[in-house]
Amino acid sequence: MFQTVGHQMIGAIAQCMGLPLFRRRIRGTSRLQELRYKKTDGDEVEDLEKLLMAVKQKHPDINAVSSGAIASNYQRLRVESICSRLGLISLAYMWEQDQATLLQNMIDSGIHAVLVKVAAIGMDPYKHLGKDLASVQPYLTHLACLYGSNVCGEGGEYESLTLDSPLFKHARIVLDEFEVTLHSPDQIAPVGVLHPTKFHLEAKDSSAKLSPGLLSSVYEVADDMPEKEEMVMKGEEVSVIELKNIRSSVEVLTTIISQQHGIFTICCWLSNSQKLDVQEELGLLLSTVEKTLHTKGLTWGNAVYVRLFLEDMVSFGVANEVYVKNITEQKCERGVPSRCCMQVCLPEACMGGALVEVTAASDLSKQVLHVQSISCWAPSCIGPYSQATLHRSILHMAGQLGLYPPTMALVQGGAALEMQQALKNCEAVARAFKVSLRNDSVAITIYCSAALSVEDQVQVERCLYEFLEGVEEDDDNESQSMRTDLKISNPLIFFVLVPALPKGAAVELEPSLYVNSSIYNDNDSESDSSLSWKHVHVEPPTTIGSSVVRNRTLACSPCQGSVLPRKYGRASICISNFSAGSLGLINTSENAGEARVDLEELQELISSAVATLRFRVFEEMARLSWNEVTAFRVYYDAIAVHAAPLYTAVTKALDDFRIAEGCSVAPTLIPVSGASFTLKIRELVLFDVTAASTHLQT
Repeated sequence: MFQTVGHQMIGAIAQCMGLPLFRRRIRGTSRLQELRYKKTDGDEVEDLEKLLMAVKQKHPDINAVSSGAIASNYQRLRVESICSRLGLISLAYMWEQDQATLLQNMIDSGIHAVLVKVAAIGMDPYKHLGKDLASVQPYLTHLACLYGSNVCGEGGEYESLTLDSPLFKHARIVLDEFEVTLHSPDQIAPVGVLHPTKFHLEAKDSSAKLSPGLLSSVYEVADDMPEKEEMVMKGEEVSVIELKNIRSSVEVLTTIISQQHGIFTICCWLSNSQKLDVQEELGLLLSTVEKTLHTKGLTWGNAVYVRLFLEDMVSFGVANEVYVKNITEQKCERGVPSRCCMQVCLPEACMGGALVEVTAASDLSKQVLHVQSISCWAPSCIGPYSQATLHRSILHMAGQLGLYPPTMALVQGGAALEMQQALKNCEAVARAFKVSLRNDSVAITIYCSAALSVEDQVQVERCLYEFLEGVEEDDDNESQSMRTDLKISNPLIFFVLVPALPKGAAVELEPSLYVNSSIYNDNDSESDSSLSWKHVHVEPPTTIGSSVVRNRTLACSPCQGSVLPRKYGRASICISNFSAGSLGLINTSENAGEARVDLEELQELISSAVATLRFRVFEEMARLSWNEVTAFRVYYDAIAVHAAPLYTAVTKALDDFRIAEGCSVAPTLIPVSGASFTLKIRELVLFDVTAASTHLQT
């Protein structure tokens, strides 16, 4: 941004492309002005925003901006921020692409660009300035091997000036004369620039004449442009819903996990007897969460993850508008939280139109990856939610669909191809944090559409394990360096069947990964070799106290999970119904009609499951206190299990194990079409429990 070398050619580039030129005089253009007024980062953003506002005024049909960012977060974030304010889409198709491949593609496509500035070891101003990219490509590759420099100049190694490209429809630029100026005679990395002194345009069609009128389409953007508030379209001037009257007549049901180490999980919903439209209901729920955060001294800026469950995905668009207005970037000073969203069986559970679960933390250690640009890298997050949030060494990834990033459309060809694309998208996000889905996943939740056929379910599950058991595509020294002695060989994996997913997708993945802070922050400090991830496989008790249940129809499955002793643990256990030989049946809608379960037996098994999780897994294996539980989710078959007695049974079991005042474990009950460790069967209830120590650092 604001490259000055070769700026004399901008008018010529506009003429060659046949496009109007918008330009604005920036402050600090003379030494005297620089002394009086020091230009800041905010001024650069303002200059660019003023230009884009002028473009939108002159050409209202323009809705996207193309950014040249390859690896620069500085440029990408500022362009995205401006686009967000002006209602534009940021396109960054070069973002995170392999630089060697990208450079080759530029040359192959007919881009003729010359070096106009060099500032790196191995670069000689008098030898390399004025050379085109094609001729210096072998040398740039050689320097990359020797010193790790960027072949596309992303580290400031060089700047280039394009003299011809396929976008130059009318003419190409011919550089007749130039001067080389040495700015820094450093012996290792001298800095030099090329100043064009004479050039001309050469028509691409020899029979055509260049039109001088092309250069008349130049718009000078002055300082008196209207403020951005005046540029907002009428459709965007929607006030926040008035909730005072709604609150007085509606009771919001809330559960809170509040732990001493400052992690909170808040869940809100309404009963279906209090019917509101989605806009009113979700606005009320998000407002309730925000007020609850305020009572803890927190804001939306402390939110790490949001789970949004809807009664019907048809209302997703309206729900998203409400979400955008309540959780804004202005409220999230350290970045917007990650999010997943899906339709669940709320009507069957006698619940309202939405269920919201928010995890927040009182410390300020979270880091987010929020790429709003459409690119070839991974699906964009155009809106207030991030692709991933890193907090205390755990990477919480937003729900990923099988979207093809350049088009943001679901891949065609069936559930298996969607699953493969979703896995690729997850891997791209993981690599941005120097981790891998194969080696660093703590847990992977796979939400599947209940409409999938048995064959599709089998293929989806097979795709997952083939990916996890496969070999890294670029299994080179760099990917090896990303791996640590804390490799997780057996992550917790479970599947949740839901009525529908966003965009009508077949699958949505929600992975959690462990990030070694010393590697992510390029810290040479050695990790604690005494630590290692352990796979959890714990058989439940065969007898349950003084049980009087004689004809048993239910059973607890072995508990599965992953724990890092004294640091972190996540585990899951299921309750199965094996009456009428249903255990092991393929998941079909017919199985949902099984007889309702015996409540007394269910209560005993829930107590057994909670005891196994607490004593055998978290206290014995993970060496974590029950006070350190941060999430307690209960996915249950909404057809086979009534919500009210289940909630009573779970809360009773948790109350029996409450051991400290000021700390509480409250469940989030999520009614679904089924959940299990494999799509081959459908369990009645699946518990998903997470605990984390304050010593787990970012």
